[in-house]
Amino acid sequence: DRSSIHSVAILLCALAFFIILLMENCRVPADDPNTHLELTMIHEAMILDYAGPDLALILYGASLKLWLFASFFVILLFPAISVGLLLSSVIFLAGIVATVIVIGIIESSIARYRFIKVPQMLIGAFGLSLLALFFLIFFDGGIK
Repeated sequence: DRSSIHSVAILLCALAFFIILLMENCRVPADDPNTHLELTMIHEAMILDYAGPDLALILYGASLKLWLFASFFVILLFPAISVGLLLSSVIFLAGIVATVIVIGIIESSIARYRFIKVPQMLIGAFGLSLLALFFLIFFDGGIK
């Protein structure tokens, strides 16, 4: 069945994108934004010299980046549902809230990985996306 193959491919891509969301936004499995240890922090090092409005703009930019990545993730899971503007907006916002809750649960339950594990997680995300491509090519008759 084509729809089940597409569903598996979309779920694999969504999982790979969620891993990239965590890595790119410097969330806890890859980086701890609250630490001040110079060897382990990635994100926090660039904002140590800023204060006031400059720091506010950097933090606002990081928040917008997380919102944008979460939006792409939700749109990947729930693409173009034609149920009306109001219900689509509610579904989108509920997806954003669910994504943020899942990020919070992951951050509170998993310790920061050692720096050597970060590339392995990115390789895993790449592997998941390749597996999704494999499903589309070999079980769906090719990419159209």
